[in-house]
Amino acid sequence: MYNLITDPLVRTSGRDGCVYCFSLPELYVQLASDTIASFPALRPHQRHPWHALLCQLGALACLRSGLATPPADAEGWGTALRALTPDVPNDEPWMLVTPPERPAFLQAAALGGLKGFRLLATADALDVLVTANNHDVKSARMLDGEPDDWLFALVALQTSEGYFGAHNYGVSRMNGGLANRPGFSVAPAPPGGVGAHVMRDLCRLIAMREDILEKHSIFAEDGLALVWLEPWDGASSLPAQELDPYYIEICRRIRLVWRDGRLTAMAAGSKAARIAFGKEMNGLTGDPWTPIETKDGTAKALTIDARGFSYERLSKILFEKGFEQAPLQKIGAGDPLDCSYLLICRALARGKGKTEGLHERRLIIPPRVAGIYRSGDLEPLAMTSQQRIDQAGLVRKALRFGLMTLFQNGPKDFKQRDPSSEHRAAAFLDAFEADVDRDFFERLFSEIEAEGEAARREIRAAWLADLRERAFAILKNSETGSPSSTVRRYRAWVRAEGAFLGNFYKDFCDPYFPKDPSHVAA
Repeated sequence: MYNLITDPLVRTSGRDGCVYCFSLPELYVQLASDTIASFPALRPHQRHPWHALLCQLGALACLRSGLATPPADAEGWGTALRALTPDVPNDEPWMLVTPPERPAFLQAAALGGLKGFRLLATADALDVLVTANNHDVKSARMLDGEPDDWLFALVALQTSEGYFGAHNYGVSRMNGGLANRPGFSVAPAPPGGVGAHVMRDLCRLIAMREDILEKHSIFAEDGLALVWLEPWDGASSLPAQELDPYYIEICRRIRLVWRDGRLTAMAAGSKAARIAFGKEMNGLTGDPWTPIETKDGTAKALTIDARGFSYERLSKILFEKGFEQAPLQKIGAGDPLDCSYLLICRALARGKGKTEGLHERRLIIPPRVAGIYRSGDLEPLAMTSQQRIDQAGLVRKALRFGLMTLFQNGPKDFKQRDPSSEHRAAAFLDAFEADVDRDFFERLFSEIEAEGEAARREIRAAWLADLRERAFAILKNSETGSPSSTVRRYRAWVRAEGAFLGNFYKDFCDPYFPKDPSHVAA
């Protein structure tokens, strides 16, 4: 029931504004022509799992069929996909519902039947989100979920879920049970859409196959690619040596069933993780969308925490300062020359018994910067970025001095460490950091794109002047918290303004701002 190869189960919104439904082979044809604008049933946190599945599945189908490029029509895609399951008749591994003793899509056969399985009545109850007290996203509300609601929830759970208590193991492609599976890759810059992104990554997976096999020799070239083809009793694990490097895993014992006239799910725990990667592997499974953290002499898969993609951390990831870029994040062979790219970074941060935010950031990489990326010599980018990070830190320091002076009523004996003033200043300093973060990379890339040292210095000076104005506006806004007495308020503001501007020009007088006698601290 619900055969992804033959049935139009996936709803899409076309670029023409109409809604269409496609089977999986038809969907690949539409993605190749980039006619799809979005998937209406796809929830934001499911974007990367769905994207990764489409890319891995498409690449595996082409590789196992000996195709150097993707098929041109739906018939070719159907043949290539079925070639991944030659030993299972009747398309059962591509169906959402089959008898329990047979495999179904992303569902291993349960040879002992569904004894001990519990009911999950809705698609969002199956999903990965932890909605404590229903404060944010309401849970178990999709009572009449369509097949693709269940499909997307199943993909997110089986390919990106982490540890969730006893007998609920997570995927192998993350560094620990409370980590996550981030997604870093580049796509053709707009107007390229969903299809352009999928096909770019799919074709890159085909092209980089030999390099991946050489770098990750633990895997087998003809290993198990679709993990749900193997029955699972919940007690056994599959060793990495039996897997294809592009393996698509499952982490939970789930079966979709037709019950009382609608789709529902049955779930059971397991005594062991489905994939036997030890903790010492630190999540290094060769996932092509996951950067590697290399600082402190230990390599481990990147985990994004509740801070998300702050400009400081993202700069280190992009320019490989303590990190190694994800393979699909790099601009390499097969990617067009002399054009802009869109860098897409995604992650669902997880905590103990909670979700700590969905993070997504998109950056346009202009042609000159893309050329530097392609060359692999990231040091010029890293150096310029670090200079700007340090300078933003100096502006923040000047703002802190002004805020602390204001909140201490402009004293003659200023206290560097005053708990009350520090507490009041914290929110304003956070607002400044958010202001810096808002366009940090756009301003950085504009400097790198400029021709000549003088032009780059002018762009840097304009950015610093803008930071000064943003910081000054925050300082002015904080004046509402200064003393109510007119005399004290005036004195506090004048000294706070002088403290901020005096520190700013002390740090940036040369070479960006000529010395001006009017800029002297009060």
